Amino acid sequence: MTILKMNPDEYSVAAEYVPLLVGLMEQRKISREVLFRDTDIAPDCWREPGARVAAHQFEQLISRAMALTGDDWLGWEFGAAMTMSTHGFLGYAALSSETLGDAIELAVKFFRTRSTVVDLQFVVEGDTAVLQLEEMIALNELAPFVVESLFSSFHFMALKVLPDLEMDGELRFAYPEPHYFRKLKPMVPVPCLFDCAYHQMRFPAHRLERRLRFADPRLARMAAAQCEQELANIKAPPRLLGQVRRIVLSRAGRFPGVDEVASDLHMSSRTLKRKLQQLGTSYQKVLDDLRKGLAVEHLTQTSATVDDIALFLGYSDASNFARAFRRWTGRSPTDYRE
Repeated sequence: MTILKMNPDEYSVAAEYVPLLVGLMEQRKISREVLFRDTDIAPDCWREPGARVAAHQFEQLISRAMALTGDDWLGWEFGAAMTMSTHGFLGYAALSSETLGDAIELAVKFFRTRSTVVDLQFVVEGDTAVLQLEEMIALNELAPFVVESLFSSFHFMALKVLPDLEMDGELRFAYPEPHYFRKLKPMVPVPCLFDCAYHQMRFPAHRLERRLRFADPRLARMAAAQCEQELANIKAPPRLLGQVRRIVLSRAGRFPGVDEVASDLHMSSRTLKRKLQQLGTSYQKVLDDLRKGLAVEHLTQTSATVDDIALFLGYSDASNFARAFRRWTGRSPTDYRE
C-alpha cells in the first residue's frame, strides 16, 4: 500500500521574501526586532544562498505583520512591492522569456523554487488562459494574504514586460469576500469573484503569444539552468490536497465519501483523515469548499436553475442545498445570484 509521507519541513518559501516584508514594516516605523518577536525566524535568515523559511515560520511572520499594522489588505501591497529579483533566478528567467506563454511555462515548471506552500498550474480553456494557485497546505485565515500577494505580484510583473497590457480578465478567490475589499475594489482593474472553487487569474488566451519587452533567449536559458539546479535541491511535498480535490471534482454530481477517495489514493480513510488534519483541513471541509465554489460559479456564470444546481451538487432537493448554501455564505442561492 502506498502511503504519502507528510514532512512539515517540506512546506516552505524562499527566504528572499522575508526582507521584503521587513522593508514594508520599517516603512511603517516597525523595527525588524519587533516584527520577529515571538517568532521562530532567525535574524538575517535570508543571507544564506538558497535559504528557505518553513511554512509555519512564514505564517508566524505574516500574522505578526498584520497584527502590528492592522492592515488586513497587506498582501496586495506586499505583492506590488515584489520585483523580478525578489523571485530569484525564476524572475530573471520569466523577465527574459520570448513570450508571455513562455514566461508562464517557466513559472509553472520552477515555482517550487519559490514556494512549496502553494503550487502553480496553468491551463487554457477555449479562449481563456487560466493561471491557478493550488494550496499545498490549507492556508485558512492566511489565504487572503498569500493569494492576493501573488496575484498582485503577477499583475505588476506583467505590466513591466508588457507595458501596454490591456486590463481585461478576471480574478477568482476560493474564500469569502474580505471586509476590506469594498475599499480596494476601485483600485483592482478587473472583476473579482469570491467563494469560488479555486484561486485563479483568467485572461484572454491570445495574450500568450505577446512578445515580452526584455526578451533575451540567451539570458532566459542561463536563468532557467540555474532554476534547474535549485529545483534539484528542493524536495516536492505530496500534492495530497490537490489530489483529493481532483478526485472529488471528477465525481461531480455524485460526490464521493472519504472511504472512496481514500481507496483511490491507496490508503485507509483513517490515514487520509489524519494526513488532511496535518495539512490543516478535513475531508468534509474540502468537500464543502468545493461544493460552495461550484455553486457560486454556477449561480454567477450560468443560467442554471437552483434546482439543477442542487442536483449537480448531489443534493436530493433544492431546500437541502439552500440550507447548506446559507450556512456557507450567509445568503440564499437566489439572493447571491441577484
